[in-house]
Amino acid sequence: MTYALLNKLTAKQDQRPRVVEILLESGKLFDDNPACLLYLVSESADDPNLVWVVDLWTSREAHVEALKAPELRPFVDAAMPLLEGMPEQLEIRPVGGKGLPD
Repeated sequence: MTYALLNKLTAKQDQRPRVVEILLESGKLFDDNPACLLYLVSESADDPNLVWVVDLWTSREAHVEALKAPELRPFVDAAMPLLEGMPEQLEIRPVGGKGLPD
């Protein structure tokens, strides 16, 4: 069963481009990880400070293990001061559709 998260990040005024840049750069750490099925960074169309990140992993355990990578820490440290509080995270359960593995 796959593991998926919707992450809502609210950037401080005028900081969204930098937050997006950090998220895209940090996401490259998952490029060679076969357990990461999707890492999608999106900007809100109607809120200039809002960023959404969708994660799809083969399992919760694979996601937790990937987050332990020491290379990820500098990206987290760079992004956090640019955010209005902690990111909101929703765990979701994909049930089917195009792009979802069988």
